[in-house]
Amino acid sequence: MNIRLFLIFLLTPFVVCSQNGNNSFSFVNLDFSARSLAMGGNLISIYDNDIFMAQSVPSILNNRMDKYLGFSFVDYFSDINMGSFLYSKSLEKNGCFTISFNSCSYGDFISTDETGNQDLTFNASDQTYAFGYGRPLNDKISLGVNIRLLNSNYESYQALAILSNVSSTYFNREKSLTTTLLLKNIGKQIKSYTSIEEIVPFEVQLGLSKKLDHLPLRYSIVLRHLNKFDISNDYSLNSFTNNETGEIEYRKESIAKTMLRHVILSGELDLFKNNLFIQGGFNFQKRFDMIIDSFAGMVGFSFGVGMNVSKIRFNYSRSAFHLSGKVNTFNITTNLSTFGL
Repeated sequence: MNIRLFLIFLLTPFVVCSQNGNNSFSFVNLDFSARSLAMGGNLISIYDNDIFMAQSVPSILNNRMDKYLGFSFVDYFSDINMGSFLYSKSLEKNGCFTISFNSCSYGDFISTDETGNQDLTFNASDQTYAFGYGRPLNDKISLGVNIRLLNSNYESYQALAILSNVSSTYFNREKSLTTTLLLKNIGKQIKSYTSIEEIVPFEVQLGLSKKLDHLPLRYSIVLRHLNKFDISNDYSLNSFTNNETGEIEYRKESIAKTMLRHVILSGELDLFKNNLFIQGGFNFQKRFDMIIDSFAGMVGFSFGVGMNVSKIRFNYSRSAFHLSGKVNTFNITTNLSTFGL
Protein backbone atom coordinates (compact mmCIF):
# COMPACT_ATOMS: atom_id res chain seq x y z
CA MET A 1 0.00 0.00 0.00
CA ASN A 2 1.60 3.31 -1.05
CA ILE A 3 1.51 6.41 1.10
CA ARG A 4 -1.25 8.14 -0.92
CA LEU A 5 -3.67 5.24 -0.51
CA PHE A 6 -2.83 5.03 3.19
CA LEU A 7 -3.56 8.74 3.74
CA ILE A 8 -6.90 8.38 1.94
CA PHE A 9 -7.75 5.45 4.22
CA LEU A 10 -6.59 7.48 7.22
CA LEU A 11 -8.72 10.53 6.44
CA THR A 12 -11.88 8.70 5.36
CA PRO A 13 -13.49 8.74 8.85
CA PHE A 14 -13.30 12.57 8.95
CA VAL A 15 -15.08 12.84 5.63
CA VAL A 16 -17.92 10.35 6.07
CA CYS A 17 -18.79 10.89 9.74
CA SER A 18 -20.62 13.62 11.60
CA GLN A 19 -22.03 13.97 15.11
CA ASN A 20 -25.45 15.24 16.15
CA GLY A 21 -27.90 14.46 18.95
CA ASN A 22 -27.43 12.80 22.36
CA ASN A 23 -24.51 10.67 23.52
CA SER A 24 -24.78 6.88 23.17
CA PHE A 25 -22.64 3.73 22.65
CA SER A 26 -20.59 4.34 25.80
CA PHE A 27 -19.67 0.63 25.87
CA VAL A 28 -17.15 1.33 23.10
CA ASN A 29 -14.87 2.82 25.80
CA LEU A 30 -14.72 -0.43 27.79
CA ASP A 31 -11.14 -1.66 28.07
CA PHE A 32 -10.33 -5.31 27.30
CA SER A 33 -6.58 -5.05 27.95
CA ALA A 34 -5.46 -6.34 31.35
CA ARG A 35 -2.22 -4.42 31.03
CA SER A 36 -4.03 -1.18 30.27
CA LEU A 37 -6.54 -1.62 33.10
CA ALA A 38 -3.73 -2.44 35.53
CA MET A 39 -2.17 0.91 34.61
CA GLY A 40 -5.31 2.96 35.14
CA GLY A 41 -6.96 2.37 31.76
CA ASN A 42 -6.60 4.06 28.36
CA LEU A 43 -2.92 3.11 28.03
CA ILE A 44 -1.96 4.44 24.58
CA SER A 45 1.78 5.12 24.48
CA ILE A 46 3.74 1.86 24.75
CA TYR A 47 5.27 0.68 21.49
CA ASP A 48 5.96 -3.07 21.70
CA ASN A 49 4.15 -6.28 20.71
CA ASP A 50 1.02 -5.89 22.85
CA ILE A 51 -1.85 -6.41 20.38
CA PHE A 52 -4.51 -5.64 23.01
CA MET A 53 -3.27 -2.05 23.14
CA ALA A 54 -3.23 -1.89 19.35
CA GLN A 55 -6.94 -2.65 19.39
CA SER A 56 -7.59 0.95 20.42
CA VAL A 57 -4.36 2.57 19.19
CA PRO A 58 -3.71 1.42 15.59
CA SER A 59 -0.54 3.48 15.17
CA ILE A 60 1.37 1.12 17.51
CA LEU A 61 0.78 -1.79 15.13
CA ASN A 62 4.23 -2.96 13.98
CA ASN A 63 6.05 -5.94 12.48
CA ARG A 64 6.76 -7.46 15.91
CA MET A 65 3.05 -8.29 16.09
CA ASP A 66 3.21 -10.69 13.16
CA LYS A 67 0.86 -13.67 13.65
CA TYR A 68 -0.10 -12.75 17.20
CA LEU A 69 -3.31 -14.17 18.62
CA GLY A 70 -5.03 -12.91 21.76
CA PHE A 71 -8.01 -13.73 23.97
CA SER A 72 -9.45 -11.65 26.79
CA PHE A 73 -12.01 -12.28 29.50
CA VAL A 74 -13.34 -9.59 31.83
CA ASP A 75 -15.23 -10.49 34.99
CA TYR A 76 -17.20 -7.27 35.33
CA PHE A 77 -19.75 -6.30 37.97
CA SER A 78 -22.66 -8.59 38.87
CA ASP A 79 -23.26 -11.12 36.08
CA ILE A 80 -21.83 -8.87 33.33
CA ASN A 81 -19.13 -10.66 31.33
CA MET A 82 -16.98 -9.43 28.47
CA GLY A 83 -14.76 -11.24 26.00
CA SER A 84 -12.43 -10.32 23.16
CA PHE A 85 -10.56 -12.01 20.30
CA LEU A 86 -7.71 -10.45 18.26
CA TYR A 87 -5.36 -11.45 15.49
CA SER A 88 -2.58 -9.38 13.88
CA LYS A 89 -0.50 -9.91 10.75
CA SER A 90 2.54 -8.07 9.48
CA LEU A 91 2.67 -6.90 5.86
CA GLU A 92 6.40 -6.26 6.21
CA LYS A 93 7.23 -2.93 4.52
CA ASN A 94 3.52 -2.16 4.08
CA GLY A 95 2.69 -2.07 7.77
CA CYS A 96 0.58 -4.34 9.96
CA PHE A 97 -3.14 -5.04 10.35
CA THR A 98 -5.36 -6.50 13.02
CA ILE A 99 -8.87 -7.91 13.20
CA SER A 100 -10.84 -8.14 16.43
CA PHE A 101 -14.18 -8.98 17.97
CA ASN A 102 -15.46 -7.71 21.33
CA SER A 103 -18.59 -8.86 23.09
CA CYS A 104 -20.31 -7.66 26.25
CA SER A 105 -23.22 -9.58 27.79
CA TYR A 106 -25.24 -7.86 30.51
CA GLY A 107 -27.15 -10.99 31.57
CA ASP A 108 -30.87 -11.74 31.72
CA PHE A 109 -33.58 -9.30 32.76
CA ILE A 110 -37.19 -9.77 33.79
CA SER A 111 -39.82 -7.88 31.85
CA THR A 112 -42.82 -6.53 33.76
CA ASP A 113 -46.01 -4.76 32.73
CA GLU A 114 -47.26 -1.42 34.08
CA THR A 115 -48.74 -3.10 37.17
CA GLY A 116 -45.51 -4.90 38.08
CA ASN A 117 -46.55 -8.37 36.93
CA GLN A 118 -43.64 -10.39 35.53
CA ASP A 119 -43.91 -11.18 31.87
CA LEU A 120 -40.95 -12.53 29.92
CA THR A 121 -37.18 -12.52 30.31
CA PHE A 122 -34.86 -10.80 27.86
CA ASN A 123 -31.14 -10.12 27.53
CA ALA A 124 -28.94 -7.21 26.52
CA SER A 125 -25.59 -7.27 24.75
CA ASP A 126 -23.14 -5.24 22.67
CA GLN A 127 -20.66 -6.36 20.02
CA THR A 128 -17.83 -4.67 18.15
CA TYR A 129 -16.22 -5.88 14.91
CA ALA A 130 -13.00 -4.08 13.98
CA PHE A 131 -10.25 -3.87 11.40
CA GLY A 132 -7.13 -1.81 12.09
CA TYR A 133 -4.11 -0.85 10.05
CA GLY A 134 -0.87 0.91 10.96
CA ARG A 135 2.40 1.65 9.25
CA PRO A 136 5.55 3.66 9.98
CA LEU A 137 6.24 6.88 8.08
CA ASN A 138 9.89 6.72 9.11
CA ASP A 139 11.99 5.12 11.86
CA LYS A 140 10.30 7.18 14.61
CA ILE A 141 6.78 8.13 13.51
CA SER A 142 3.89 5.84 12.67
CA LEU A 143 0.23 6.40 11.78
CA GLY A 144 -2.77 4.14 12.16
CA VAL A 145 -6.52 3.93 11.71
CA ASN A 146 -9.19 1.39 12.52
CA ILE A 147 -12.80 0.96 11.45
CA ARG A 148 -15.28 -0.53 13.91
CA LEU A 149 -18.86 -1.66 13.48
CA LEU A 150 -20.90 -1.49 16.69
CA ASN A 151 -24.01 -3.60 17.21
CA SER A 152 -26.18 -3.02 20.27
CA ASN A 153 -29.19 -5.16 21.29
CA TYR A 154 -31.37 -4.31 24.30
CA GLU A 155 -34.57 -6.37 24.38
CA SER A 156 -36.40 -5.41 21.15
CA TYR A 157 -34.25 -2.32 20.58
CA GLN A 158 -31.27 -2.42 18.24
CA ALA A 159 -28.75 0.19 17.16
CA LEU A 160 -25.76 0.24 14.81
CA ALA A 161 -22.85 2.63 14.50
CA ILE A 162 -19.62 2.90 12.55
CA LEU A 163 -16.63 4.37 14.37
CA SER A 164 -12.95 4.94 13.83
CA ASN A 165 -9.85 5.62 15.90
CA VAL A 166 -7.06 7.63 14.25
CA SER A 167 -3.68 7.88 15.96
CA SER A 168 -0.09 8.97 15.51
CA THR A 169 2.82 7.60 17.57
CA TYR A 170 6.34 8.92 18.04
CA PHE A 171 8.82 6.29 19.25
CA ASN A 172 12.43 7.09 20.13
CA ARG A 173 14.18 3.78 20.73
CA GLU A 174 17.42 5.39 21.94
CA LYS A 175 15.65 7.37 24.68
CA SER A 176 12.95 4.73 25.32
CA LEU A 177 10.37 7.48 24.87
CA THR A 178 6.94 7.09 23.28
CA THR A 179 4.16 9.63 22.73
CA THR A 180 0.78 9.07 21.09
CA LEU A 181 -2.00 11.35 19.94
CA LEU A 182 -5.32 9.54 19.62
CA LEU A 183 -8.57 10.77 18.10
CA LYS A 184 -11.03 8.28 19.54
CA ASN A 185 -14.54 7.33 18.41
CA ILE A 186 -14.88 9.42 15.29
CA GLY A 187 -18.15 8.20 13.85
CA LYS A 188 -21.86 8.19 13.38
CA GLN A 189 -24.88 6.20 14.37
CA ILE A 190 -26.36 4.47 11.31
CA LYS A 191 -29.35 2.92 13.08
CA SER A 192 -30.87 4.31 16.27
CA TYR A 193 -32.73 2.57 19.09
CA THR A 194 -35.69 4.85 18.50
CA SER A 195 -36.46 7.77 16.21
CA ILE A 196 -33.98 9.95 18.12
CA GLU A 197 -30.48 10.02 16.64
CA GLU A 198 -27.61 10.03 19.14
CA ILE A 199 -23.90 10.82 18.88
CA VAL A 200 -20.96 8.65 19.90
CA PRO A 201 -18.53 9.53 22.75
CA PHE A 202 -15.74 11.24 20.80
CA GLU A 203 -12.62 12.32 22.65
CA VAL A 204 -8.99 13.33 22.12
CA GLN A 205 -6.23 11.66 24.14
CA LEU A 206 -2.50 12.30 24.52
CA GLY A 207 -0.13 9.82 26.14
CA LEU A 208 3.54 9.70 27.06
CA SER A 209 5.64 6.87 28.45
CA LYS A 210 9.33 6.54 29.19
CA LYS A 211 11.55 3.76 30.43
CA LEU A 212 14.14 4.89 32.96
CA ASP A 213 17.81 4.50 32.09
CA HIS A 214 19.04 2.90 35.30
CA LEU A 215 15.90 1.22 36.63
CA PRO A 216 13.68 -1.45 34.98
CA LEU A 217 10.72 0.92 35.34
CA ARG A 218 8.48 2.55 32.78
CA TYR A 219 6.12 5.37 33.73
CA SER A 220 3.12 6.58 31.76
CA ILE A 221 1.00 9.73 31.75
CA VAL A 222 -2.28 9.84 29.83
CA LEU A 223 -4.39 12.97 29.30
CA ARG A 224 -8.02 12.27 28.40
CA HIS A 225 -10.90 14.34 27.00
CA LEU A 226 -8.62 17.09 25.70
CA ASN A 227 -11.54 18.29 23.57
CA LYS A 228 -13.57 19.19 26.68
CA PHE A 229 -12.28 20.89 29.83
CA ASP A 230 -15.05 20.22 32.36
CA ILE A 231 -15.79 16.48 32.50
CA SER A 232 -17.26 16.47 35.98
CA ASN A 233 -20.68 14.94 36.62
CA ASP A 234 -23.65 16.46 38.41
CA TYR A 235 -23.98 13.47 40.71
CA SER A 236 -20.36 13.79 41.87
CA LEU A 237 -20.61 17.42 43.00
CA ASN A 238 -20.15 18.00 46.72
CA SER A 239 -23.52 18.83 48.29
CA PHE A 240 -24.19 20.40 51.66
CA THR A 241 -27.14 21.78 53.61
CA ASN A 242 -27.30 25.54 54.09
CA ASN A 243 -27.83 26.09 57.83
CA GLU A 244 -29.66 29.34 57.22
CA THR A 245 -32.09 28.28 54.50
CA GLY A 246 -32.14 24.51 55.12
CA GLU A 247 -31.79 23.91 51.39
CA ILE A 248 -29.31 21.59 49.70
CA GLU A 249 -26.60 23.50 47.85
CA TYR A 250 -23.64 22.39 45.75
CA ARG A 251 -20.03 23.38 46.21
CA LYS A 252 -18.37 24.23 42.91
CA GLU A 253 -15.40 22.08 41.97
CA SER A 254 -11.97 23.71 41.97
CA ILE A 255 -10.07 24.26 38.73
CA ALA A 256 -7.23 22.04 39.96
CA LYS A 257 -9.60 19.13 40.57
CA THR A 258 -11.27 19.63 37.20
CA MET A 259 -7.85 19.48 35.52
CA LEU A 260 -6.80 16.35 37.42
CA ARG A 261 -9.88 14.52 36.11
CA HIS A 262 -8.09 14.34 32.75
CA VAL A 263 -4.98 12.61 34.16
CA ILE A 264 -4.08 8.93 34.52
CA LEU A 265 -0.72 8.05 36.13
CA SER A 266 0.87 4.59 36.03
CA GLY A 267 4.06 2.58 36.12
CA GLU A 268 5.34 -0.82 35.00
CA LEU A 269 8.23 -2.66 36.63
CA ASP A 270 10.09 -5.08 34.33
CA LEU A 271 11.54 -7.94 36.37
CA PHE A 272 13.69 -10.86 35.18
CA LYS A 273 14.35 -9.46 31.69
CA ASN A 274 10.87 -9.32 30.12
CA ASN A 275 9.59 -12.42 31.90
CA LEU A 276 7.69 -10.83 34.77
CA PHE A 277 5.97 -7.44 34.93
CA ILE A 278 4.33 -5.65 37.85
CA GLN A 279 1.94 -2.81 36.95
CA GLY A 280 0.02 -0.18 38.88
CA GLY A 281 -2.01 2.90 38.09
CA PHE A 282 -4.23 5.66 39.41
CA ASN A 283 -7.22 7.16 37.59
CA PHE A 284 -8.30 10.54 39.00
CA GLN A 285 -11.63 10.58 37.16
CA LYS A 286 -12.73 7.24 38.62
CA ARG A 287 -11.56 8.31 42.06
CA PHE A 288 -13.52 11.57 42.05
CA ASP A 289 -16.67 10.05 40.56
CA MET A 290 -16.97 6.78 42.46
CA ILE A 291 -15.93 7.45 46.06
CA ILE A 292 -18.40 8.23 48.84
CA ASP A 293 -17.78 10.83 51.52
CA SER A 294 -17.74 8.37 54.40
CA PHE A 295 -15.23 5.94 52.89
CA ALA A 296 -13.01 6.25 49.83
CA GLY A 297 -11.13 2.94 49.96
CA MET A 298 -8.92 2.08 47.00
CA VAL A 299 -11.29 3.45 44.36
CA GLY A 300 -9.31 4.66 41.36
CA PHE A 301 -6.31 2.42 42.02
CA SER A 302 -5.47 -0.65 39.96
CA PHE A 303 -2.69 -3.20 39.71
CA GLY A 304 -1.70 -6.20 37.62
CA VAL A 305 0.94 -8.72 36.67
CA GLY A 306 2.18 -10.07 33.37
CA MET A 307 4.39 -13.09 32.76
CA ASN A 308 5.83 -15.06 29.89
CA VAL A 309 5.49 -18.80 30.31
CA SER A 310 6.99 -20.88 27.51
CA LYS A 311 5.36 -19.55 24.33
CA ILE A 312 2.40 -17.84 25.98
CA ARG A 313 2.03 -14.51 27.76
CA PHE A 314 -0.47 -14.09 30.59
CA ASN A 315 -1.75 -10.78 31.94
CA TYR A 316 -4.04 -10.21 34.89
CA SER A 317 -5.39 -6.98 36.39
CA ARG A 318 -7.63 -6.03 39.29
CA SER A 319 -9.23 -2.60 39.14
CA ALA A 320 -11.13 -0.82 41.90
CA PHE A 321 -13.80 1.05 39.93
CA HIS A 322 -16.20 1.27 42.88
CA LEU A 323 -16.55 0.28 46.51
CA SER A 324 -19.14 -2.32 45.53
CA GLY A 325 -16.58 -4.54 43.81
CA LYS A 326 -13.46 -5.02 41.72
CA VAL A 327 -13.04 -5.82 38.04
CA ASN A 328 -10.83 -8.80 37.12
CA THR A 329 -9.37 -9.02 33.61
CA PHE A 330 -7.44 -11.90 32.05
CA ASN A 331 -5.46 -11.81 28.76
CA ILE A 332 -3.69 -14.60 26.91
CA THR A 333 -1.49 -13.89 23.87
CA THR A 334 0.81 -16.01 21.78
CA ASN A 335 2.74 -15.87 18.54
CA LEU A 336 1.50 -18.56 16.16
CA SER A 337 4.85 -18.64 14.35
CA THR A 338 6.44 -20.17 17.47
CA PHE A 339 4.20 -23.18 16.88
CA GLY A 340 5.25 -23.44 13.24
CA LEU A 341 2.03 -21.83 11.94
